[in-house]
Amino acid sequence: MKVSVAGSGYASLVIGACLAEMGNIVTHYLNDSDLDPDNLPFHEPGLANLISSNSSSRRLVYSNEPATSVSEADVVFIALEHDASVDEKATALVATISPFLVSDTVVVNSSPTSLRTTERLASLLAQEGATASVVANPLFLREGVAIDNFMSPDRIILGVSNHEARTRMLELYRPFMRQHERVTVMSELDAELTRFAASAMLATRISLMNEIAAVAEKVGADIESVRKGIGSDPRIGYSYLYPGVGYGGFCLPGDLQALSQSAADSGVNPVLLNAVSMRNSEQQAWAFNSLKTVLGELEGRKVAIWGLAFRPETSDVSGSSAIVLIRQLLGAGAVVSAYDPLAMSEAKKALADLAPQVEFSSHQYDCLTEADALVLMTEWKPFRQPDFNAIGRLLRGKVIIDGRNQYDAAQLRQAGFEYRGVGRGHRE
Repeated sequence: MKVSVAGSGYASLVIGACLAEMGNIVTHYLNDSDLDPDNLPFHEPGLANLISSNSSSRRLVYSNEPATSVSEADVVFIALEHDASVDEKATALVATISPFLVSDTVVVNSSPTSLRTTERLASLLAQEGATASVVANPLFLREGVAIDNFMSPDRIILGVSNHEARTRMLELYRPFMRQHERVTVMSELDAELTRFAASAMLATRISLMNEIAAVAEKVGADIESVRKGIGSDPRIGYSYLYPGVGYGGFCLPGDLQALSQSAADSGVNPVLLNAVSMRNSEQQAWAFNSLKTVLGELEGRKVAIWGLAFRPETSDVSGSSAIVLIRQLLGAGAVVSAYDPLAMSEAKKALADLAPQVEFSSHQYDCLTEADALVLMTEWKPFRQPDFNAIGRLLRGKVIIDGRNQYDAAQLRQAGFEYRGVGRGHRE
């Protein structure tokens, strides 16, 4: 099938490369961007190789010309990044490509737009004289595992009311469903709300678990025992049941805010949605408060931080709790040294106003020298089983603040470390 993908960010590049990998002929309209697909400004495991191999096989080409990008396409994906102006950008993009669409093209809105945007895009195309159908197809891509998410989806949500468009989308996605059917078809509005609801549900689980962890920490219980106990209930399960330093990225915070606003605009008081966001904001202060409890006055203290990305296997620091912590520490007069396998450059950009005050180390152990404490913020694999003897020798104070409950508290205490985990009380 001939497919066009319009957009110049993370999601659009993943969509284009994965569809090309399945044998489709994909033209990626970069939307006047100077993005170089051969030199990606972010890290996504496997994406660069996927782009290279499909470009070499001539199944994937890039263009800055809307006419050549969409004029022969059976399906056109609108896949823009998550930001405050995504609705306006999607509208402008559809207006740009509308003169070049053929009559039976299916336009797919896979951008994180607000409710009813797909309907508005369809109206715009009709006003422009285009007879293309518009489908809502929200994507559920997690940074770090986005290719696996797209190639082996656990569900495919299609908001479509046109029979021909539905048939074409099912044909496009058939290679991704060889084992069993994964498509759920609904209205365009239902599909849009499904994406928001999924983000809200995940954010709620995380925040609820963090709140229970706060209780556990105060009363002296161990949240890890509690987690295993409630996760064994099949109605609850273990997914997204890990306490930590708060969720980050663009998707969960952005979707939660947008859904809360849509609820308020519709006359619904988003009590729970607002509480989830508030809990997450408070959770992002957990590491800072733990350091104050253990070290007391932070002025002049050196704190080593492992992990800057908001999640492992990505260079993205959007909404990262580690960036929040660095700002809190510098504001308290502390000295900060930090290391991340991939996110150092992005962290420097995010901390442009303060970056000269942060020591970005070239190795995970280098940042520990003469530090009063080590704080684990992102659960990268190289941090999972470190050399604690080396850590103890390098640190000035043998303090570990474990923001991911990754380490064995009893073992570290026996080795002479002061250990603090999220929601881990005196029975550690």
